[in-house]
Amino acid sequence: MIAASIVVAEVEPELAAKTLHRAIDGMVNALTQYGPDGVYPEGATYWRYGTSFSVVTAAMFESAFGTDFGMLKYPGFEKSAVFRVLSVGPTGLVYNFADSGERSSRNGDITLAWFAAKTGNKTFFEREKFMRSPKEMGNLSRLAAPALVWISQYEEKGEKAIPSAWSGDGPNPVVFFTGGDNDPNKYYFGGKGGRGSVSHGNMDGGSFVFELDGVRWVVDPGNTGRYGLIERTGFGLWSSCQECDRWKLLNKGNFGHSTLSVNNQLHIVDGKATIVDFSTGKKPEATIDMTPTFEGQLKSVSRRFVKDGPRSLLIEDNIELAKETEWITWQLMTQADVEIVKGGALLKQDGKSLKIEHPSHPGFTLSVISLSPPPFYLDTKKEGLKRIEIRIPAWTVEGGKTKIQVRLSGE
Repeated sequence: MIAASIVVAEVEPELAAKTLHRAIDGMVNALTQYGPDGVYPEGATYWRYGTSFSVVTAAMFESAFGTDFGMLKYPGFEKSAVFRVLSVGPTGLVYNFADSGERSSRNGDITLAWFAAKTGNKTFFEREKFMRSPKEMGNLSRLAAPALVWISQYEEKGEKAIPSAWSGDGPNPVVFFTGGDNDPNKYYFGGKGGRGSVSHGNMDGGSFVFELDGVRWVVDPGNTGRYGLIERTGFGLWSSCQECDRWKLLNKGNFGHSTLSVNNQLHIVDGKATIVDFSTGKKPEATIDMTPTFEGQLKSVSRRFVKDGPRSLLIEDNIELAKETEWITWQLMTQADVEIVKGGALLKQDGKSLKIEHPSHPGFTLSVISLSPPPFYLDTKKEGLKRIEIRIPAWTVEGGKTKIQVRLSGE
């Protein structure tokens, strides 16, 4: 509508002006989703898709009127480029929460390149990917032609460092810890709050992914993918009520994520987990209040993530039981081979290994549940997927309170 209005403005100035005015006012509906810190609620690959419309709009405004009407400086919008960069780990895999894809594009991100052109920040310009041969690039995005304009406008003005610990609030808050540039350990952690009822949302509050030594040890089960195929079965993919079909899918409900489950029940779909504490430094940490996620199942629960060393991650859950609490299940999703050992487990993948220790509950043995093939025929298949569990009966908890500590560390 904006492009059409610009085209016909000389012939229909009043109609064009009215349409453009409404469009500028309406941009707020899209841009508020990035606030306050730049976290795109639907994840990084949907950021590339959704944000592409905004950057094309801004480019048209600038071309025709010499201004983007404040789009770049709208609270959270420019920061979203930092979120996009942090969403890809050293393995090249995306932190694929919501319905995001897991693999980043082999070609340069043209949406991110617009932010590079506007800021001059080298970090946002994927030069090596843009320099691949046409044969390697294959079919290009429908926006590749206009993107050539802003790619040609890029002038490097330095490289603004991406923080090695970063937290962003919003409808689907996230936190990242990395090893920084040139980290020999290739450390990467992404964790999140949120609730199931956000757009493309999962019941994954408190879940996380973890990489070390170039291996993604803790995984997200992935995007739903075949929307049309699932819809044609009559399955209610898009309704998000508490008892809706959506949560029967492994990658949508909480049983397919590295979080907690109570009484083998679903998370509360509207119960938002929020990041209530975050600190940087040598040992960055973040605390997520998950109490609303377990309303009627637990009295209170918070999850604390700590990068307690250059090759380790501590997960600490402080839990107060409710009268309804029967079972607490601690969950971790992986594609690695699992060997149960005294005090935890040993994960092995690609010639590397990772230890899982649970010092808080030494009397409990980890269980491994194979999810390959997945339990439901409509589930996305992920080779070698399995869920590692610690199941704690409520009757074993003294005084109604417990702390579950699990530590992941490289060999």
